[in-house]
Amino acid sequence: MKLSTVTIAVLTSLVSGNLYADQYICKNISGTIQPSTADPDCNILKFKDRQFPDLTFLGPLPPGAPPVCFIGTLTATLGKNLKLTGTAFSGLFANGLGQLTGASAIKLSAGAVDLGRVFTKDLIFNPEGATTELLTVVGGSKTFKDGRGQFEIAGNILYESAPFTGQLCIEDD
Repeated sequence: MKLSTVTIAVLTSLVSGNLYADQYICKNISGTIQPSTADPDCNILKFKDRQFPDLTFLGPLPPGAPPVCFIGTLTATLGKNLKLTGTAFSGLFANGLGQLTGASAIKLSAGAVDLGRVFTKDLIFNPEGATTELLTVVGGSKTFKDGRGQFEIAGNILYESAPFTGQLCIEDD
Protein backbone atom coordinates (compact mmCIF):
# COMPACT_ATOMS: atom_id res chain seq x y z
CA MET A 1 0.00 0.00 0.00
CA LYS A 2 1.45 3.35 -1.03
CA LEU A 3 0.95 6.42 1.11
CA SER A 4 0.28 9.59 -0.78
CA THR A 5 2.23 12.79 -0.15
CA VAL A 6 -0.89 14.39 1.33
CA THR A 7 -1.43 11.47 3.72
CA ILE A 8 2.17 11.64 4.91
CA ALA A 9 1.95 15.41 5.42
CA VAL A 10 -1.32 15.14 7.39
CA LEU A 11 0.01 12.35 9.61
CA THR A 12 3.26 14.24 10.22
CA SER A 13 1.44 17.42 11.20
CA LEU A 14 -0.93 15.57 13.54
CA VAL A 15 1.86 13.73 15.30
CA SER A 16 4.21 16.73 15.54
CA GLY A 17 1.45 19.07 16.69
CA ASN A 18 0.77 16.81 19.65
CA LEU A 19 4.46 16.27 20.42
CA TYR A 20 5.27 19.98 20.48
CA ALA A 21 2.10 21.26 22.18
CA ASP A 22 3.49 21.74 25.72
CA GLN A 23 7.17 22.29 24.99
CA TYR A 24 7.11 24.61 21.98
CA ILE A 25 5.43 27.73 20.67
CA CYS A 26 4.41 27.04 17.07
CA LYS A 27 3.59 29.59 14.40
CA ASN A 28 2.41 29.20 10.84
CA ILE A 29 4.84 30.20 8.13
CA SER A 30 4.11 30.72 4.44
CA GLY A 31 5.84 32.33 1.54
CA THR A 32 7.56 31.90 -1.80
CA ILE A 33 10.88 30.35 -2.69
CA GLN A 34 12.61 31.72 -5.78
CA PRO A 35 14.20 29.28 -8.22
CA SER A 36 17.38 27.77 -6.78
CA THR A 37 20.67 27.87 -8.66
CA ALA A 38 23.59 25.49 -8.57
CA ASP A 39 26.02 26.11 -5.72
CA PRO A 40 29.43 24.96 -7.02
CA ASP A 41 31.00 25.62 -3.59
CA CYS A 42 28.42 23.31 -1.95
CA ASN A 43 27.98 25.67 1.03
CA ILE A 44 25.67 23.21 2.82
CA LEU A 45 28.86 21.30 3.71
CA LYS A 46 29.79 24.12 6.14
CA PHE A 47 27.02 22.78 8.38
CA LYS A 48 27.69 19.05 8.01
CA ASP A 49 29.78 18.45 11.15
CA ARG A 50 27.48 20.24 13.61
CA GLN A 51 24.03 19.89 12.04
CA PHE A 52 24.13 16.89 9.72
CA PRO A 53 26.87 14.51 10.99
CA ASP A 54 24.80 11.47 9.98
CA LEU A 55 24.48 12.46 6.30
CA THR A 56 26.68 11.63 3.31
CA PHE A 57 26.26 14.53 0.91
CA LEU A 58 26.71 13.86 -2.81
CA GLY A 59 28.66 17.04 -3.53
CA PRO A 60 30.61 18.81 -4.57
CA LEU A 61 31.01 17.00 -7.85
CA PRO A 62 33.55 17.73 -10.61
CA PRO A 63 32.78 20.41 -13.22
CA GLY A 64 30.31 19.23 -15.85
CA ALA A 65 28.49 16.86 -13.47
CA PRO A 66 24.83 17.54 -12.64
CA PRO A 67 24.47 19.89 -9.67
CA VAL A 68 23.74 18.38 -6.25
CA CYS A 69 24.14 21.55 -4.16
CA PHE A 70 21.95 24.62 -4.47
CA ILE A 71 21.40 28.14 -3.19
CA GLY A 72 18.09 29.98 -3.16
CA THR A 73 16.19 32.88 -1.62
CA LEU A 74 12.77 33.21 -0.06
CA THR A 75 10.26 35.64 1.37
CA ALA A 76 7.82 34.61 4.07
CA THR A 77 5.40 35.64 6.77
CA LEU A 78 5.78 34.04 10.21
CA GLY A 79 2.74 34.14 12.45
CA LYS A 80 0.29 36.89 11.67
CA ASN A 81 2.62 39.57 10.35
CA LEU A 82 6.39 39.08 10.81
CA LYS A 83 7.91 39.53 7.35
CA LEU A 84 11.01 37.43 6.70
CA THR A 85 13.60 37.09 3.99
CA GLY A 86 15.98 34.20 3.72
CA THR A 87 18.79 32.42 1.96
CA ALA A 88 18.94 28.65 1.75
CA PHE A 89 21.90 26.37 1.10
CA SER A 90 20.77 22.87 0.13
CA GLY A 91 22.36 19.62 -0.92
CA LEU A 92 21.30 16.14 -1.93
CA PHE A 93 22.48 13.23 0.16
CA ALA A 94 22.70 9.46 -0.21
CA ASN A 95 20.15 7.46 1.77
CA GLY A 96 20.12 3.93 0.37
CA LEU A 97 16.32 3.98 0.15
CA GLY A 98 15.86 5.07 -3.45
CA GLN A 99 14.10 8.26 -2.34
CA LEU A 100 15.46 11.66 -3.42
CA THR A 101 16.56 13.39 -0.20
CA GLY A 102 18.25 16.62 0.73
CA ALA A 103 19.15 18.86 3.63
CA SER A 104 18.95 22.64 3.95
CA ALA A 105 20.38 25.43 6.09
CA ILE A 106 17.99 28.38 5.84
CA LYS A 107 19.12 31.76 7.21
CA LEU A 108 16.14 33.98 8.14
CA SER A 109 16.07 37.72 8.76
CA ALA A 110 13.41 40.26 9.72
CA GLY A 111 14.57 43.44 8.02
CA ALA A 112 18.19 43.98 9.09
CA VAL A 113 17.88 41.62 12.08
CA ASP A 114 19.47 38.17 11.64
CA LEU A 115 17.12 35.72 13.41
CA GLY A 116 19.30 32.65 12.85
CA ARG A 117 19.15 29.50 10.79
CA VAL A 118 16.68 26.65 10.47
CA PHE A 119 18.14 23.25 9.55
CA THR A 120 15.97 20.76 7.66
CA LYS A 121 16.05 17.26 6.22
CA ASP A 122 14.05 17.10 3.01
CA LEU A 123 12.07 14.47 1.09
CA ILE A 124 11.49 15.24 -2.58
CA PHE A 125 8.55 13.56 -4.32
CA ASN A 126 8.04 13.37 -8.10
CA PRO A 127 11.00 15.60 -9.15
CA GLU A 128 10.15 15.19 -12.84
CA GLY A 129 6.48 16.18 -12.51
CA ALA A 130 4.24 17.85 -9.94
CA THR A 131 7.03 18.11 -7.37
CA THR A 132 6.37 18.30 -3.65
CA GLU A 133 9.08 18.72 -1.03
CA LEU A 134 8.52 17.98 2.64
CA LEU A 135 11.07 19.67 4.89
CA THR A 136 11.36 18.56 8.51
CA VAL A 137 13.06 21.01 10.85
CA VAL A 138 15.76 19.18 12.81
CA GLY A 139 17.35 22.15 14.59
CA GLY A 140 18.22 25.79 14.45
CA SER A 141 20.39 28.61 15.73
CA LYS A 142 19.75 31.86 17.61
CA THR A 143 15.97 32.46 17.68
CA PHE A 144 15.37 29.00 16.22
CA LYS A 145 17.74 27.08 18.56
CA ASP A 146 16.40 23.53 18.97
CA GLY A 147 13.56 24.46 16.60
CA ARG A 148 11.12 21.94 15.18
CA GLY A 149 8.40 21.94 12.53
CA GLN A 150 7.63 21.13 8.91
CA PHE A 151 7.31 22.95 5.61
CA GLU A 152 5.77 21.79 2.34
CA ILE A 153 6.98 23.23 -0.97
CA ALA A 154 4.54 22.83 -3.87
CA GLY A 155 6.62 22.92 -7.05
CA ASN A 156 10.07 22.26 -8.43
CA ILE A 157 12.22 25.12 -7.15
CA LEU A 158 14.99 24.30 -9.60
CA TYR A 159 12.84 25.64 -12.43
CA GLU A 160 10.26 28.00 -10.96
CA SER A 161 9.20 30.00 -7.94
CA ALA A 162 7.10 27.89 -5.60
CA PRO A 163 4.85 28.55 -2.62
CA PHE A 164 5.51 26.93 0.73
CA THR A 165 3.51 26.58 3.93
CA GLY A 166 4.18 25.01 7.26
CA GLN A 167 4.74 25.45 10.92
CA LEU A 168 7.86 26.60 12.76
CA CYS A 169 8.16 25.82 16.45
CA ILE A 170 10.62 27.19 19.01
CA GLU A 171 11.12 26.18 22.62
CA ASP A 172 8.75 27.76 25.12
CA ASP A 173 11.07 29.28 27.72
